[in-house]
Amino acid sequence: MKAGVTPIMEAPCAREPLPDCSFCPRLVVSRATDRESGAGGWHRPVPSVGSRSASLLIVSLAPGRDTTRSSANLPFADDHAATLLYTSLHAAGLAETPHGPATEDFPEPTRYRIVGATRCTSPGDIPQPSEIIACNQFLKSEVQTMPNLRVVLALGVLAHNATIAACGVPFSRSAFHHGQITSMPDGLRIANSYHLSRYNIENGIVTRQSFRKLIASISEELN
Repeated sequence: MKAGVTPIMEAPCAREPLPDCSFCPRLVVSRATDRESGAGGWHRPVPSVGSRSASLLIVSLAPGRDTTRSSANLPFADDHAATLLYTSLHAAGLAETPHGPATEDFPEPTRYRIVGATRCTSPGDIPQPSEIIACNQFLKSEVQTMPNLRVVLALGVLAHNATIAACGVPFSRSAFHHGQITSMPDGLRIANSYHLSRYNIENGIVTRQSFRKLIASISEELN
């Protein structure tokens, strides 16, 4: 496997948002309300999952929540997204199991890492632009401190734009094109897909066949 690309900008070290991250006032208030009501901490930052030595970084829109678990925050806000992603990764030989995490302890993948463009669940599951901008520093750290990174899979236009911003590249240099893989000036490859939501799948905006074809193309590049 080839070495990772050289980042356009340098980051001294990878950072994760603190559990009591205070960058977004609206989410600070929501977090305080959670504590008062005894809710499961739905607005706490969700850390990245997977190996930092992976060659594939998957950027989702935002974390979701699962009231059936002691840990309310999950990497995806939509179970359809998680199911299609994990089964596709497994079919392409990029994951050892077609199933998502069954417990709070996510089994560390060896070939991919997952991170949200925003790290906290937002009220109504709609992050504000200022919250996306505030979280971009953490995505930038991910991109710059994964030594073997070669491909970023952006799930949705928001995730694509956040990735482009984290790479320090003008949006005009790399427009979102569903199902396509494009290159950054430093050689990093960006693969784009509309979000794998239930709505998008049921309405044919994203098909299982086309998404699996995209994952297969990513696997070919990594191999």
